Amino acid sequence: MSVGAKVRSQLAKHAPKLEEAVVRANWRRHNRDRAFSPEQVTSPPLRALLDGLSSDGVAVGTFDELIGDRPLWDEAAARAHELYAAWRPEEEAEAGSKASYLTKLATGKYSADDPFVRIALHPNVLEVANGYLRMRSHLRALELWLTRPTSGAAVQTQLWHRDADDVMNVKLFVYFTNVTRPAGPLTYAPGTHPLGDRREMPEHDEHRRSSDEQMAGIVPEAEWRVLEGEPGTIVLADTCGYHKQLKPESDERVKLVCHYVSGTPYVAPAIEISGIDAGALTDDQYYAVFDRARG
Repeated sequence: MSVGAKVRSQLAKHAPKLEEAVVRANWRRHNRDRAFSPEQVTSPPLRALLDGLSSDGVAVGTFDELIGDRPLWDEAAARAHELYAAWRPEEEAEAGSKASYLTKLATGKYSADDPFVRIALHPNVLEVANGYLRMRSHLRALELWLTRPTSGAAVQTQLWHRDADDVMNVKLFVYFTNVTRPAGPLTYAPGTHPLGDRREMPEHDEHRRSSDEQMAGIVPEAEWRVLEGEPGTIVLADTCGYHKQLKPESDERVKLVCHYVSGTPYVAPAIEISGIDAGALTDDQYYAVFDRARG
């Protein structure tokens, strides 16, 4: 073990907040060539989303506030409903597995003119994600999720957890269905994100999943954000903070998930976009697509 690794190990054990600060500073140093100042975000609606994301780890708004392109919304919504209508249940998934309640209606490969790609690469979306991360982000993944009600107790991502995809990350969720409690909305514990003041780890199982009772020891239940919304609702979240999908009881949920990371994430990219006109991309879009500067 290197001297640096030994120091970080001791910090993690005896001063976890300081250790996180050291890791984050080192992360920023490795990504300094893609630095982005949050002061560049000046539009009031975008600034409000960025401020909420920075303070709580999660921010909620509407597609109109974030992107403001009604024809794009109509095209994306039509595409989402087309994919949902074409879906047919496959063989029964193993009980208690993630596949038992979550299906990816779209994932992996897209064309540049796909409405989901145009949402994920929209300048306003990248501006907020970059402003939060303070660096030009990379679009790591793009998926359309269908979640369904199942019997039994909450399992997998229906329990409290935090992602380990990067030191910090941003996920954009776009709702295409009415997401009320029976459909299992995203639920977030504010302040548990890397910039928050509630970074303590609750008691957990061997998979680092926590129950409601365990999570309440860190953030009182009354402060949890249950992110319900009608079609057109958008949620921005740093999923390195504690979150879960409230277990759906009776309704289904269809939403787009766009995942933004740094240039040094802990997970590999999971998207391939064909037909990109690199010359037409902004600098932010170029980073998002190619994970490097132009030229």
